[in-house]
Amino acid sequence: SASQYFAASVETGPLRNVVNATGVVQTVVTVQVGSQVSGQVEELYADYNSVVKRGQLLAKLDPRNFQAQVENSTANVVAAQARVRSGEAEQKTQAANLLSSKANLEAARVTRDNTAILFERASELSKSGVASKNDYDNAKANADSAQAKYEQAQAAVAQVEAQSSVTAAQLEQVKAQLQQAQADFNRSQLNLEYCSIYSPVDGVVISRNVDVGQTIAASMQAPTLFTIANDLTRMQVNANVDEADIGSISDQAGVRFTVDAYPNDVFRGRISEIRLNPQTIQNVVTYNVIIGIENPEIKLKPGMTANITITIDQRDSALKVANAALRYTPPGMKREELGGQRGAFAPPVPPPAAPRTAEDRDSAPVQLAPGQKWNPSEKIRTAPPRRTVNRPALVYVLNAEQKPEPRKIMVGITDGSATEVVAGELKEGESAIIGDSTQSASAPQPNAPLPPLLGGLRGFGGGGGRGRGN
Repeated sequence: SASQYFAASVETGPLRNVVNATGVVQTVVTVQVGSQVSGQVEELYADYNSVVKRGQLLAKLDPRNFQAQVENSTANVVAAQARVRSGEAEQKTQAANLLSSKANLEAARVTRDNTAILFERASELSKSGVASKNDYDNAKANADSAQAKYEQAQAAVAQVEAQSSVTAAQLEQVKAQLQQAQADFNRSQLNLEYCSIYSPVDGVVISRNVDVGQTIAASMQAPTLFTIANDLTRMQVNANVDEADIGSISDQAGVRFTVDAYPNDVFRGRISEIRLNPQTIQNVVTYNVIIGIENPEIKLKPGMTANITITIDQRDSALKVANAALRYTPPGMKREELGGQRGAFAPPVPPPAAPRTAEDRDSAPVQLAPGQKWNPSEKIRTAPPRRTVNRPALVYVLNAEQKPEPRKIMVGITDGSATEVVAGELKEGESAIIGDSTQSASAPQPNAPLPPLLGGLRGFGGGGGRGRGN
């Protein structure tokens, strides 16, 4: 009996090659506001959904303990300043004493030199018999006394110099104590200022984790009091893209997504970053793709799950044939017998894409929070998407004798169900065979799963039955 053939119409219509992924809606910049000191919450000035400005007061802690520390450190500074003044006065006194002792030393030296001359003269006169022995003894006693007073003056100078060194060291010590007291005062003053907690950015409070009267402890790590979203009108989706698809994605790909809260709304975005750090969960490797989105109506909320479709390539009006037709082989014919007539379904490796220019990098959208000083143009950017390389294929249509007739074609992009026909012997309106009664049209071929088919299916041949399209 004649075989019954199943076919799908060759149609013209839009075609998109897409990558599907899931992700989470997030704010671009989320700041966790904490406390650097421990204490009891005395006042709160912001709540959930409060719009705040940078520098706006959010909360106050009980400041009494820190005020006491400031007063104590202030007293320590005053005491240290008094010790410094006392040390400076002592240093001036020692300097005056040193000058006085040096003057006494000089006077003693002059006296010593004079008495030494007189003694030498008396000694010569005594030898010649002119001076008496009493005069000689007096001159010698005066010289010895002057020498002793000179040595005493030298010792006094050395003693004053030593005392001056001690006084200078003590002054340096009290000055260091003053600096330490000043540092303690600055720290206590800073801790007092930390009792007032301010917003570091403009934004909206999306989380408040404390209440009035609650005691917070910042001994180990800063507790989070508020979470502030910098800008809810500009958000991002953190998408998890499988490693098999990441090579097809660039920041020029179109992105659409939906969320469960608004199933009938389609949101659009733009890829701003493809992060290089892999995420491995149960041996499945994915990469984070950051998608920038505009949210002027604040419909999208942080944490929403996004069902994402990334368009790799698309055609607004393409002649397309069902993928099942590309895999169909007539009864009694083996794939090996087709030889080179049937092109491999997997696309060949395309040529490398041109490198990104500095202008391309600079044009990438970016939003920095206060304090973020990196240069976005220095980040690695992905290459433009590779253009689909056309490849040969073979499909079959029924001829006038109700027999499969081969048609050579060139195919382009595919959406998993249908493939673009860019050239060849196939025309719109013809019916490409996708199966026959000897092989189920709905059963998957080996190593090639059968996707849903486009267009209505029609039966041909014996019996004239109708196939069912998916």
